[in-house]
Amino acid sequence: MFSFIYLLLLLIAALFFGKVAEKFRLPTIVGNISGGLVFGPILIVALKGVDLALGIEIFDPVAANLLPEKVEETTSFLIEFSIVMLMFASGLETRIRDFLASFRTGILTASLGVIFPFGLGFLGAYLYLGDVLIALYVGGALSITAVALSVATLIQIDGIQTRYGMTIINAAIVDDIIGLVILSILLSISSTGRFPGVISIGMTVFLAVAFVLIALFILPRLLRIIYKEMKDMGTTEGIGVTILMAGLFGVMAHFMGLHLMIGAFLGGMAIRDSLNRQTKQAIGKWSFGFFAPVFFSWIGFSVTFSGVAISWLVPILVVLGMTGKVVGAGLGARLSGLNWAESLLVGVGMNGRAAVDLVLASVALGSGIIDRDLYSAVVFNAIIMALATPALLKGLSRWFRNRGWVEQNGH
Repeated sequence: MFSFIYLLLLLIAALFFGKVAEKFRLPTIVGNISGGLVFGPILIVALKGVDLALGIEIFDPVAANLLPEKVEETTSFLIEFSIVMLMFASGLETRIRDFLASFRTGILTASLGVIFPFGLGFLGAYLYLGDVLIALYVGGALSITAVALSVATLIQIDGIQTRYGMTIINAAIVDDIIGLVILSILLSISSTGRFPGVISIGMTVFLAVAFVLIALFILPRLLRIIYKEMKDMGTTEGIGVTILMAGLFGVMAHFMGLHLMIGAFLGGMAIRDSLNRQTKQAIGKWSFGFFAPVFFSWIGFSVTFSGVAISWLVPILVVLGMTGKVVGAGLGARLSGLNWAESLLVGVGMNGRAAVDLVLASVALGSGIIDRDLYSAVVFNAIIMALATPALLKGLSRWFRNRGWVEQNGH
Protein backbone atom coordinates (compact mmCIF):
# COMPACT_ATOMS: atom_id res chain seq x y z
CA MET A 1 0.00 0.00 0.00
CA PHE A 2 2.79 2.41 0.93
CA SER A 3 4.52 1.90 -2.41
CA PHE A 4 1.30 2.84 -4.22
CA ILE A 5 0.97 5.99 -2.10
CA TYR A 6 4.60 6.95 -2.79
CA LEU A 7 4.06 6.45 -6.51
CA LEU A 8 0.98 8.67 -6.51
CA LEU A 9 2.82 11.30 -4.47
CA LEU A 10 5.76 11.37 -6.87
CA LEU A 11 3.56 11.44 -9.97
CA ILE A 12 1.28 14.21 -8.66
CA ALA A 13 4.30 16.30 -7.63
CA ALA A 14 6.05 15.76 -10.95
CA LEU A 15 3.06 16.55 -13.15
CA PHE A 16 1.89 19.58 -11.18
CA PHE A 17 5.27 21.27 -10.87
CA GLY A 18 6.12 20.26 -14.43
CA LYS A 19 3.18 22.36 -15.62
CA VAL A 20 4.26 25.21 -13.36
CA ALA A 21 7.75 25.09 -14.90
CA GLU A 22 6.28 25.17 -18.41
CA LYS A 23 4.31 28.33 -17.55
CA PHE A 24 7.61 30.00 -16.62
CA ARG A 25 9.16 28.67 -19.86
CA LEU A 26 11.47 26.31 -17.97
CA PRO A 27 12.12 22.69 -18.99
CA THR A 28 9.54 20.25 -17.62
CA ILE A 29 12.37 18.31 -15.99
CA VAL A 30 13.09 21.27 -13.70
CA GLY A 31 9.48 21.16 -12.51
CA ASN A 32 9.59 17.37 -12.05
CA ILE A 33 12.68 17.59 -9.84
CA SER A 34 11.27 20.59 -7.94
CA GLY A 35 8.09 18.64 -7.23
CA GLY A 36 10.12 15.85 -5.68
CA LEU A 37 11.99 18.39 -3.55
CA VAL A 38 8.77 19.98 -2.30
CA PHE A 39 6.97 16.72 -1.53
CA GLY A 40 10.12 15.13 -0.08
CA PRO A 41 12.78 16.92 1.99
CA ILE A 42 10.98 20.28 2.16
CA LEU A 43 7.75 18.61 3.36
CA ILE A 44 9.72 16.63 5.94
CA VAL A 45 11.30 19.83 7.32
CA ALA A 46 7.86 21.51 7.39
CA LEU A 47 6.23 18.61 9.27
CA LYS A 48 9.03 18.50 11.83
CA GLY A 49 8.76 22.26 12.22
CA VAL A 50 5.03 21.99 12.98
CA ASP A 51 5.69 19.29 15.57
CA LEU A 52 8.39 21.43 17.17
CA ALA A 53 6.13 24.49 17.27
CA LEU A 54 3.22 22.56 18.79
CA GLY A 55 5.42 20.63 21.19
CA ILE A 56 4.00 17.27 20.05
CA GLU A 57 4.98 14.54 17.60
CA ILE A 58 1.77 14.16 15.62
CA PHE A 59 3.50 14.34 12.21
CA ASP A 60 6.67 12.50 13.20
CA PRO A 61 5.47 9.08 11.88
CA VAL A 62 4.51 10.69 8.55
CA ALA A 63 7.92 12.37 8.22
CA ALA A 64 9.67 9.11 9.10
CA ASN A 65 7.83 7.28 6.31
CA LEU A 66 8.85 9.98 3.81
CA LEU A 67 12.57 9.50 4.34
CA PRO A 68 14.33 8.41 1.10
CA GLU A 69 15.73 5.30 2.78
CA LYS A 70 12.20 4.22 3.72
CA VAL A 71 10.63 5.04 0.36
CA GLU A 72 13.42 3.32 -1.55
CA GLU A 73 12.63 0.01 0.15
CA THR A 74 9.39 -0.29 -1.81
CA THR A 75 10.00 1.82 -4.92
CA SER A 76 13.57 0.94 -5.98
CA PHE A 77 12.39 -1.43 -8.72
CA LEU A 78 10.01 1.16 -10.19
CA ILE A 79 12.73 3.81 -10.19
CA GLU A 80 15.17 1.51 -11.99
CA PHE A 81 12.51 0.46 -14.49
CA SER A 82 11.65 4.11 -15.10
CA ILE A 83 15.30 4.83 -15.92
CA VAL A 84 15.38 1.88 -18.33
CA MET A 85 12.22 2.95 -20.16
CA LEU A 86 13.27 6.61 -20.32
CA MET A 87 16.64 5.74 -21.80
CA PHE A 88 15.15 3.14 -24.15
CA ALA A 89 12.67 5.67 -25.53
CA SER A 90 15.50 8.21 -25.84
CA GLY A 91 17.49 5.67 -27.84
CA LEU A 92 14.54 5.31 -30.21
CA GLU A 93 14.98 9.01 -31.00
CA THR A 94 18.62 8.53 -32.00
CA ARG A 95 19.94 7.20 -35.32
CA ILE A 96 23.03 5.00 -35.10
CA ARG A 97 24.72 6.76 -38.02
CA ASP A 98 24.35 10.14 -36.27
CA PHE A 99 25.70 8.64 -33.06
CA LEU A 100 28.74 7.13 -34.81
CA ALA A 101 29.43 10.33 -36.75
CA SER A 102 30.02 12.14 -33.44
CA PHE A 103 31.90 9.33 -31.72
CA ARG A 104 35.41 10.78 -32.21
CA THR A 105 34.22 14.12 -30.92
CA GLY A 106 32.56 12.41 -27.98
CA ILE A 107 35.71 10.56 -26.91
CA LEU A 108 37.86 13.70 -26.81
CA THR A 109 35.07 15.66 -25.13
CA ALA A 110 34.56 12.97 -22.50
CA SER A 111 38.29 12.61 -21.81
CA LEU A 112 38.90 16.32 -21.18
CA GLY A 113 35.46 16.57 -19.54
CA VAL A 114 36.62 14.03 -16.95
CA ILE A 115 40.20 15.19 -16.42
CA PHE A 116 39.34 18.82 -15.60
CA PRO A 117 36.48 18.29 -13.08
CA PHE A 118 38.29 15.30 -11.53
CA GLY A 119 41.41 17.36 -10.94
CA LEU A 120 39.52 20.37 -9.59
CA GLY A 121 37.25 18.19 -7.44
CA PHE A 122 40.16 16.26 -5.98
CA LEU A 123 42.12 19.40 -5.19
CA GLY A 124 39.14 21.22 -3.68
CA ALA A 125 38.00 18.27 -1.56
CA TYR A 126 41.53 17.55 -0.33
CA LEU A 127 42.09 21.15 0.72
CA TYR A 128 38.65 21.27 2.42
CA LEU A 129 38.54 17.80 4.01
CA GLY A 130 42.17 16.68 4.09
CA ASP A 131 41.55 13.05 3.11
CA VAL A 132 43.06 11.60 -0.08
CA LEU A 133 40.55 8.73 -0.54
CA ILE A 134 37.55 11.00 -0.02
CA ALA A 135 39.11 13.57 -2.37
CA LEU A 136 39.50 10.86 -5.03
CA TYR A 137 35.84 9.96 -4.62
CA VAL A 138 34.68 13.59 -4.88
CA GLY A 139 36.76 14.07 -8.01
CA GLY A 140 35.16 10.95 -9.49
CA ALA A 141 31.64 12.06 -8.60
CA LEU A 142 32.14 15.47 -10.24
CA SER A 143 33.53 13.94 -13.42
CA ILE A 144 30.48 11.81 -14.31
CA THR A 145 27.57 13.05 -16.45
CA ALA A 146 23.96 11.84 -16.08
CA VAL A 147 23.04 10.40 -19.49
CA ALA A 148 19.31 10.28 -18.73
CA LEU A 149 19.10 13.95 -17.76
CA SER A 150 21.16 15.10 -20.74
CA VAL A 151 19.17 13.06 -23.27
CA ALA A 152 15.78 14.05 -21.84
CA THR A 153 16.77 17.73 -21.95
CA LEU A 154 18.01 17.45 -25.53
CA ILE A 155 14.72 15.87 -26.60
CA GLN A 156 12.74 18.67 -24.96
CA ILE A 157 14.72 21.39 -26.72
CA ASP A 158 14.72 19.47 -30.04
CA GLY A 159 18.49 19.24 -29.96
CA ILE A 160 19.15 15.51 -29.99
CA GLN A 161 19.98 15.40 -33.73
CA THR A 162 22.34 18.39 -33.62
CA ARG A 163 26.12 18.14 -33.59
CA TYR A 164 26.32 19.32 -29.99
CA GLY A 165 23.50 16.96 -29.00
CA MET A 166 25.19 13.88 -30.46
CA THR A 167 28.49 14.96 -28.91
CA ILE A 168 26.88 15.24 -25.46
CA ILE A 169 25.31 11.78 -25.77
CA ASN A 170 28.54 10.16 -26.97
CA ALA A 171 30.61 11.83 -24.30
CA ALA A 172 28.12 10.95 -21.55
CA ILE A 173 28.28 7.26 -22.49
CA VAL A 174 32.09 7.32 -22.52
CA ASP A 175 31.84 9.11 -19.16
CA ASP A 176 29.92 6.14 -17.80
CA ILE A 177 32.70 3.75 -18.81
CA ILE A 178 35.26 6.01 -17.18
CA GLY A 179 33.04 6.11 -14.11
CA LEU A 180 33.22 2.31 -13.88
CA VAL A 181 37.01 2.47 -13.86
CA ILE A 182 36.98 5.16 -11.16
CA LEU A 183 34.55 3.09 -9.07
CA SER A 184 36.68 -0.06 -9.35
CA ILE A 185 39.77 1.90 -8.29
CA LEU A 186 38.01 3.43 -5.28
CA LEU A 187 36.60 0.09 -4.12
CA SER A 188 40.01 -1.56 -4.46
CA ILE A 189 41.71 1.19 -2.46
CA SER A 190 39.04 1.12 0.25
CA SER A 191 39.21 -2.69 0.65
CA THR A 192 42.90 -3.46 0.01
CA GLY A 193 44.62 -0.12 0.41
CA ARG A 194 46.13 -0.21 -3.10
CA PHE A 195 45.21 0.48 -6.71
CA PRO A 196 43.69 -2.38 -8.74
CA GLY A 197 45.88 -4.13 -11.28
CA VAL A 198 46.15 -3.13 -14.92
CA ILE A 199 44.51 -6.41 -15.98
CA SER A 200 41.47 -5.76 -13.78
CA ILE A 201 40.98 -2.24 -15.15
CA GLY A 202 41.62 -3.42 -18.69
CA MET A 203 38.99 -6.15 -18.40
CA THR A 204 36.41 -3.64 -17.13
CA VAL A 205 37.03 -1.34 -20.09
CA PHE A 206 37.15 -4.24 -22.59
CA LEU A 207 33.77 -5.65 -21.53
CA ALA A 208 32.13 -2.22 -21.62
CA VAL A 209 33.50 -1.37 -25.07
CA ALA A 210 32.63 -4.85 -26.37
CA PHE A 211 29.00 -4.41 -25.36
CA VAL A 212 28.78 -1.01 -27.07
CA LEU A 213 30.19 -2.44 -30.29
CA ILE A 214 27.87 -5.48 -30.23
CA ALA A 215 24.85 -3.27 -29.58
CA LEU A 216 25.67 -0.91 -32.44
CA PHE A 217 26.90 -3.29 -35.16
CA ILE A 218 25.56 -6.80 -34.56
CA LEU A 219 22.27 -6.66 -32.66
CA PRO A 220 20.46 -4.26 -35.07
CA ARG A 221 20.74 -6.84 -37.87
CA LEU A 222 19.59 -9.63 -35.55
CA LEU A 223 16.63 -7.59 -34.34
CA ARG A 224 15.51 -6.81 -37.88
CA ILE A 225 15.39 -10.55 -38.59
CA ILE A 226 13.44 -11.23 -35.39
CA TYR A 227 10.86 -8.52 -36.01
CA LYS A 228 10.53 -9.53 -39.64
CA GLU A 229 9.53 -13.01 -38.49
CA MET A 230 6.94 -11.39 -36.20
CA LYS A 231 5.53 -9.07 -38.88
CA ASP A 232 1.95 -10.22 -38.22
CA MET A 233 2.21 -9.22 -34.56
CA GLY A 234 -0.28 -6.53 -33.45
CA THR A 235 0.66 -3.23 -31.83
CA THR A 236 -0.21 -4.44 -28.32
CA GLU A 237 1.97 -7.54 -28.60
CA GLY A 238 4.68 -5.46 -30.27
CA ILE A 239 4.81 -3.09 -27.31
CA GLY A 240 5.12 -6.01 -24.88
CA VAL A 241 7.93 -7.64 -26.85
CA THR A 242 9.73 -4.31 -27.25
CA ILE A 243 9.58 -3.57 -23.52
CA LEU A 244 11.00 -7.04 -22.96
CA MET A 245 13.84 -6.16 -25.34
CA ALA A 246 14.54 -2.97 -23.36
CA GLY A 247 14.88 -5.01 -20.19
CA LEU A 248 17.13 -7.57 -21.87
CA PHE A 249 19.46 -4.86 -23.15
CA GLY A 250 19.64 -3.41 -19.64
CA VAL A 251 20.44 -6.81 -18.12
CA MET A 252 23.12 -7.52 -20.74
CA ALA A 253 24.75 -4.16 -20.04
CA HIS A 254 24.71 -4.91 -16.31
CA PHE A 255 26.52 -8.22 -16.79
CA MET A 256 29.08 -6.49 -19.02
CA GLY A 257 29.80 -3.97 -16.27
CA LEU A 258 27.75 -1.01 -17.53
CA HIS A 259 24.73 0.63 -15.94
CA LEU A 260 21.27 -0.61 -16.94
CA MET A 261 20.41 2.73 -18.52
CA ILE A 262 23.34 2.60 -20.97
CA GLY A 263 22.15 -0.80 -22.20
CA ALA A 264 18.60 0.48 -22.56
CA PHE A 265 19.72 3.53 -24.54
CA LEU A 266 21.87 1.47 -26.91
CA GLY A 267 18.99 -1.01 -27.19
CA GLY A 268 16.67 1.77 -28.30
CA MET A 269 19.09 2.75 -31.05
CA ALA A 270 19.58 -0.89 -32.10
CA ILE A 271 15.86 -1.64 -32.35
CA ARG A 272 14.80 1.73 -33.81
CA ASP A 273 14.60 0.65 -37.45
CA SER A 274 12.76 -2.58 -36.61
CA LEU A 275 9.68 -0.95 -35.06
CA ASN A 276 6.61 0.48 -36.74
CA ARG A 277 5.45 4.03 -36.06
CA GLN A 278 2.56 3.03 -33.75
CA THR A 279 4.82 1.04 -31.42
CA LYS A 280 7.38 3.86 -31.24
CA GLN A 281 4.69 6.41 -30.43
CA ALA A 282 3.13 4.23 -27.73
CA ILE A 283 6.46 3.62 -26.00
CA GLY A 284 7.36 7.29 -26.25
CA LYS A 285 4.08 8.42 -24.68
CA TRP A 286 4.44 6.06 -21.72
CA SER A 287 8.13 6.75 -21.22
CA PHE A 288 7.96 10.56 -21.31
CA GLY A 289 4.46 10.85 -19.86
CA PHE A 290 4.83 8.49 -16.91
CA PHE A 291 8.29 7.01 -16.34
CA ALA A 292 10.27 10.23 -16.88
CA PRO A 293 8.23 12.30 -14.37
CA VAL A 294 8.49 9.51 -11.78
CA PHE A 295 12.26 9.25 -12.18
CA PHE A 296 13.01 12.97 -12.13
CA SER A 297 10.72 13.63 -9.18
CA TRP A 298 12.55 10.85 -7.34
CA ILE A 299 15.82 12.73 -7.86
CA GLY A 300 14.40 15.66 -5.90
CA PHE A 301 12.70 13.38 -3.39
CA SER A 302 15.98 11.61 -2.53
CA VAL A 303 17.70 14.71 -1.11
CA THR A 304 18.37 14.79 2.62
CA PHE A 305 19.27 17.97 4.49
CA SER A 306 22.23 17.72 6.88
CA GLY A 307 24.96 19.94 8.30
CA VAL A 308 27.45 19.16 5.54
CA ALA A 309 24.75 19.26 2.84
CA ILE A 310 24.10 22.93 3.59
CA SER A 311 27.72 23.90 4.31
CA TRP A 312 30.25 25.67 2.10
CA LEU A 313 31.21 22.30 0.64
CA VAL A 314 28.13 22.28 -1.61
CA PRO A 315 28.80 25.58 -3.44
CA ILE A 316 32.46 24.55 -3.70
CA LEU A 317 31.42 21.29 -5.41
CA VAL A 318 28.99 23.13 -7.69
CA VAL A 319 31.58 25.70 -8.82
CA LEU A 320 34.42 23.20 -9.25
CA GLY A 321 32.27 20.62 -11.02
CA MET A 322 30.63 23.08 -13.39
CA THR A 323 33.87 24.90 -14.17
CA GLY A 324 35.65 21.64 -14.86
CA LYS A 325 32.93 20.36 -17.18
CA VAL A 326 32.42 23.61 -19.09
CA VAL A 327 36.16 24.14 -19.61
CA GLY A 328 37.13 20.50 -20.15
CA ALA A 329 34.22 19.24 -22.23
CA GLY A 330 33.91 22.56 -24.04
CA LEU A 331 37.60 22.51 -24.95
CA GLY A 332 37.32 18.91 -26.14
CA ALA A 333 34.36 19.80 -28.36
CA ARG A 334 36.15 22.86 -29.76
CA LEU A 335 39.29 20.86 -30.56
CA SER A 336 37.07 18.30 -32.30
CA GLY A 337 35.73 20.85 -34.76
CA LEU A 338 32.57 22.28 -33.17
CA ASN A 339 32.20 26.05 -33.16
CA TRP A 340 32.48 28.01 -29.93
CA ALA A 341 28.69 28.23 -29.40
CA GLU A 342 28.24 24.46 -29.86
CA SER A 343 31.24 23.83 -27.60
CA LEU A 344 29.75 25.95 -24.83
CA LEU A 345 26.46 24.05 -25.15
CA VAL A 346 28.38 20.79 -24.85
CA GLY A 347 30.19 22.03 -21.75
CA VAL A 348 26.93 23.10 -20.13
CA GLY A 349 25.07 19.96 -21.21
CA MET A 350 27.73 17.72 -19.69
CA ASN A 351 26.94 19.14 -16.25
CA GLY A 352 23.89 16.94 -15.77
CA ARG A 353 24.11 14.99 -12.53
CA ALA A 354 21.95 12.64 -10.43
CA ALA A 355 22.41 9.27 -12.14
CA VAL A 356 25.65 7.24 -12.19
CA ASP A 357 27.24 9.73 -9.78
CA LEU A 358 24.51 8.87 -7.26
CA VAL A 359 25.13 5.17 -7.85
CA LEU A 360 28.80 5.89 -7.14
CA ALA A 361 27.75 7.82 -4.02
CA SER A 362 25.61 4.90 -2.78
CA VAL A 363 28.43 2.40 -3.30
CA ALA A 364 30.94 4.72 -1.61
CA LEU A 365 28.58 5.15 1.34
CA GLY A 366 27.99 1.42 1.66
CA SER A 367 31.74 0.73 1.42
CA GLY A 368 32.57 3.25 4.14
CA ILE A 369 34.53 5.58 1.84
CA ILE A 370 32.23 8.48 2.78
CA ASP A 371 29.76 9.11 5.59
CA ARG A 372 26.07 10.07 5.40
CA ASP A 373 26.80 13.81 5.67
CA LEU A 374 29.20 13.86 2.73
CA TYR A 375 26.81 11.62 0.80
CA SER A 376 24.05 14.20 1.35
CA ALA A 377 26.36 16.99 0.18
CA VAL A 378 27.12 15.11 -3.05
CA VAL A 379 23.43 14.38 -3.60
CA PHE A 380 22.54 18.02 -2.96
CA ASN A 381 25.15 19.11 -5.49
CA ALA A 382 23.66 16.65 -7.97
CA ILE A 383 20.19 18.09 -7.43
CA ILE A 384 21.40 21.65 -7.96
CA MET A 385 23.07 20.69 -11.22
CA ALA A 386 20.09 18.59 -12.29
CA LEU A 387 17.92 21.68 -11.87
CA ALA A 388 20.35 24.19 -13.40
CA THR A 389 21.59 22.23 -16.43
CA PRO A 390 18.26 21.84 -18.31
CA ALA A 391 17.37 25.50 -17.77
CA LEU A 392 20.81 26.75 -18.87
CA LEU A 393 20.93 24.42 -21.87
CA LYS A 394 17.46 25.43 -23.03
CA GLY A 395 18.13 29.16 -22.64
CA LEU A 396 21.53 29.10 -24.33
CA SER A 397 20.43 26.85 -27.21
CA ARG A 398 17.47 29.14 -28.01
CA TRP A 399 19.67 32.24 -27.83
CA PHE A 400 22.39 30.76 -30.06
CA ARG A 401 19.86 29.32 -32.52
CA ASN A 402 18.09 32.68 -32.93
CA ARG A 403 21.42 34.25 -33.85
CA GLY A 404 22.29 31.51 -36.31
CA TRP A 405 25.29 30.29 -34.32
CA VAL A 406 23.92 26.75 -33.94
CA GLU A 407 22.34 24.71 -36.71
CA GLN A 408 19.32 22.59 -35.85
CA ASN A 409 20.73 19.66 -37.80
CA GLY A 410 24.47 19.96 -37.53
CA HIS A 411 25.46 17.01 -39.71
